[in-house]
Formats: sequence, structure tokens, C-alpha cells
Amino acid sequence: MKPLLNLTIAQFMERTATRWPGRTALTFKGMRWTYRELDVLTDRIAAGLMAAGVRRGNHVAILSENIPNAVFCFLAIEKAGCVSCMLNTGLKAGELAELMALSNVRFLMIGNSYKGVDFYEESRRIGELYPLEAVFDISGVDGRPCLSLEQLIQMGGEQAQGFRQARDETRPQDDGLILYTSGTTGSSPKAVVSSYYNLVNGGIQKAHSQSLTERDVICCALQLFHIFCIDVNVLSALACGACLAMPDDLHTISILKTIQAEHCTVLSCVPCMYQAMMGRGDFYSFDLSCLRTGIIGGAYCPPETFVRIEQAFGLTLLPGLGQTEATAGIAIAAPTDSLEIRSTTVGRFVDHSNGKIADLESGTALKTGETGEICVKSRLLMTGYYNRPDLTAQAIDRDGWLHTGDLGFLDSGGYLHYVGRIKEIINRGGEKIIPAEVEAVLSRYPGVKECKVIGLPDPYYGEEVCACLVPACEGENLDAGHVRAFLEPRLAHFKLPRHIVTLPALPINTSGKVRRGELRRMAAESLGLET
Repeated sequence: MKPLLNLTIAQFMERTATRWPGRTALTFKGMRWTYRELDVLTDRIAAGLMAAGVRRGNHVAILSENIPNAVFCFLAIEKAGCVSCMLNTGLKAGELAELMALSNVRFLMIGNSYKGVDFYEESRRIGELYPLEAVFDISGVDGRPCLSLEQLIQMGGEQAQGFRQARDETRPQDDGLILYTSGTTGSSPKAVVSSYYNLVNGGIQKAHSQSLTERDVICCALQLFHIFCIDVNVLSALACGACLAMPDDLHTISILKTIQAEHCTVLSCVPCMYQAMMGRGDFYSFDLSCLRTGIIGGAYCPPETFVRIEQAFGLTLLPGLGQTEATAGIAIAAPTDSLEIRSTTVGRFVDHSNGKIADLESGTALKTGETGEICVKSRLLMTGYYNRPDLTAQAIDRDGWLHTGDLGFLDSGGYLHYVGRIKEIINRGGEKIIPAEVEAVLSRYPGVKECKVIGLPDPYYGEEVCACLVPACEGENLDAGHVRAFLEPRLAHFKLPRHIVTLPALPINTSGKVRRGELRRMAAESLGLET
């Protein structure tokens, strides 16, 4: 167990740069930056922001594809004693303006584009909906009528006094980061606030969990606006002097090329990204023998899929359970755990935390093997939801327990088994059905690539079970009768899907999670039902 450190991001970076000044901190398209260069560069950007009117405590948003400049600016904002607000690149101007208003963003930094969306044009649309003090261009594209990153760096070299003062006045417990919950369950997005203390120690703990050293090379295959990326990639690298290797983009071919070219030792992904790489016809032409470990998380991964991924990539895969509100995570397995444990559990509760499985009605701790809500207490939980003490009180009770909304149980070895989300429980005539239990059986049916179980409205039972299946062979239509015959001896009668739908793909968001509302619409449309 690594001790918790009382440091700001500026102090954290200085610590790393002093210890490993010449080690490569980041690579991208053949370019390389050492930790000494990274420390100096981010100081200059932070000073440039101060010279441009940003003040300690201001909220500064980043809307950018995965590029080094976005990482540099994230770290510079933190060093300046400001709050980084990381925006989802898949959202539109109206949605982004709503998030900025929710979190009192005053400045915006924009990259070039993502999936055909021009961020400069988006920033203009945002400006019509929400007042910003300034927009800074970090894309490297010439000709935009706003201050560029190069200009900020130049200004930072000329006026560093304001930055030094802000850096010295910043405390580890100050707010440092805002991330936004996805709202995939139908609730409004919330702005989750984490302190510098949370971020520093989250990076240290995740580096320790993976046994990272300065000799490791981490492939950055996650999007920067998720805690998964910030914690497991960026800050883990900073914690131990490892190298962060950034692919040209987040396409599967770019990730595989980066692993091979940079001899990456660590690859952390959501399950669907691992599977997308494995699904390439040229997957086995890449030399991935350099890979040692990586964390799989962000979405449920059936045991059979877990084993296939580990075998295909040739690494020791570490399952974890995280949540933006928990900053440093909830649970993670150890590299020394057996494949059976790693494929069927999400490990043990993380260091420096207490965990329990709580009864859904009384909140009391349940016994080993009993399913209830996963709750965790830690010094590294979020500061709260920005400007929403009412919602914060709903999430973290008066005794300090974060109620995750996740279902699970502990086995006799203290390992946590993830069962599903409380909000996803299907109520069929009073019988409570946990989708993950049905999905675990469905995933073993030959010819099923992916599956998701949802509830659809039913006039008699209230809800009926619907299995949405993606076939392994494109264009194939799975026979519903055969699927039911496979399930009948393996599931209680009330858990058997009334509806079975074959889909070409599951609708997922940028986090790799299934859009359940969209899936219900697709399933109902396929069945000719009204939702």
C-alpha cells in the first residue's frame, strides 16, 4: 500500500521532473518530450494563461481530440491553480453550453476537430448560447482569430510572476478537476469535482496497482475527458516517470501501430475497444509481445470475453470498477490474482478505502454472498457535485459512504463481484431480474458476439425481459427458438427473455457504455412495440 501524499499537481510534476528529468514523458507522431521539458512547457502555458486574464480558481474547459497539446494544457491549468473542465468531444454546441453553464466555465481551449466536427465552429455556436471570456486555440492550425497555444507560451515566458503566485497559493485540497457524468440512465448530467489531492493520489494508487516503473510505456488509448484516462494513463505515468505514448488518433489501427512502434508495456481500454482491435483481420500481424498489463473497465466484461482478450493480447489483464465520483476507483484486481479471479470479479476494494455491500432498503451491511448496493468510503471521493449540495448529499450519506448505484456481492475471499446497475433491474410482475445474470448465460451461446438484456413495457407484467444480441457473423440472424432452448435449462423461468432481437451492433456512447434508451427504442421498433 502506497502512502497518500499531500501535493498539488504542480508539486507532483516537479517531484517527477526532478527524479527523472531525462526520461521520455510523452511521444506522438515521432515527437518526444522529456519530463524536464514537460515541466518547463506546462509552466510556460500556465503563466501564459495568467497573462491572458485567467485567475487562480477559474474554471477552464478543454474541448479537444487526443493530442499532446490537450495533455499539456490540462496539466498547465492544474498548475495555475485553476479547475480543468474536460468536455466530451461527441457532444454538440447546445449540450456543451449546458455543461459550461452547469460548472461556471469562463474560458475554453479548443483543438482542431473530432469525427468531422470542427471545434472552432462549435466554439462560435457555444458563444451564441453561453458567454465566455476567451477562447484559446490549442490545435496548431493557423489563421483562427483567437490566442493560439504558441502565443500563450510566448506570453508565459514574458510574464511569469502571476503564475508563480497562483502556484504558491494553491493547496492540495483545492478543486482541480470537473468531469461530467454521462446521463446515460436518463438523469441530467452532473459536474463531478475532484481536488488536486484526489488526482495526485489516484495516479499514485493506479501506478502501484499495475506495478508501473519508469521503464513502462503506457499506450494512451482512452479519451481524455474520462477519469479512466486521466487517472490510469496520464497521472499514473506522472507518478512513476513512465512514458505516455499517444496514438495518432483513437482508431484501432493507430493504437496497434503505436503499441508495436513504441514497445508499449501497458494498454488499458474499455471492453469494446479491445474487441474492436481483436476483430481486425490484420490483428495478429502486429507484434504485441511487449505488452505486460493493463486495466479493463468502464463497462461489464463477461468472463469468457475477458479470457479471450487476455489470451489475444498476451498480457495480464486487471479488472477494475470505477466511477467518476470515486476518483481513484472502487476496486481492482492484483497482477498476482489467478485468471479465474480476474475474469469473474473486479478485485478487492482499492487501498485507503472501506467498502461494503448495503441492503437496498435499510442500508445495513450484508453478509458474504448477499447482493446489494456497492458502497465505498475514502479520503479520495469527489469533493461533490458542483453547486449541488442536495445531489451530493444523495450520493454521499452523512456517514461518508458513497452510494454507487451498482449492485454486487463479496465472496469469502473478499473479492467484489459486479452484478449490474440498480436502475437496470427489470421488475417482471414483482420478480426482480438483474440483466447481468441473464447476459452471463447468453454470452456463452455459440454465435453471440455481444449481448445486452433490457426491460420492455408489458401490459400484464409491467416489464418483460428482452435480449438484444449481436451475432458473431455479420448479417446472420440468430434463431430465437434455438436461443430459448439454450437458456431454458440454465435460467429460472421468469428470467427467460420474452423477446429476442438480433441487431447489427449495440448503440454505445463515447465511454463504451450502451445507450440503454436508444437500445430500447431499437428493440421496440424491431418488435413493432410501443415504448
